Amino acid sequence: MIGLAGCGKTALAKGTLTSIVAKFPENFNYQLINFSYYTDSTYLQIQLEQFLKKIAGKQFGPPGKQKLIYFIDDLNMPQLDTYDTQSAIALLRQHADYEHWYDIGKLALKDIVNTQMLAAMNPSAGSFFVNPRYMRHFWTASIPFPDN
Repeated sequence: MIGLAGCGKTALAKGTLTSIVAKFPENFNYQLINFSYYTDSTYLQIQLEQFLKKIAGKQFGPPGKQKLIYFIDDLNMPQLDTYDTQSAIALLRQHADYEHWYDIGKLALKDIVNTQMLAAMNPSAGSFFVNPRYMRHFWTASIPFPDN
């Protein structure tokens, strides 16, 4: 979801996710992750792994048969590094493309299953750029200011 600050992107997403979880608590859960200028891949990976459990072998996912929906608020906020990339978005792109990332401590592959992403961003704040190779995984919705 893309829209200016205060148009209700976060409230709309949180309300929708809360109602989905309330109707289907055995099937869905969600996790809110707020990005800031200082968000990097190490911090993000810790956040993403909070609700994941080891399923079998190198497979990780939410407990039981749940599907975990990550809501990333302010997707475009992380700072650009010297190579004009954002490490947090590179981690998300790796997961979207290959459905895995690497364990930081063991340097072993972790297959991440039963997850999906929902994101919101303000095009007039942050880095003004999100890697198109990651954005291609999204259906984009413009959220205008509501009428009085």
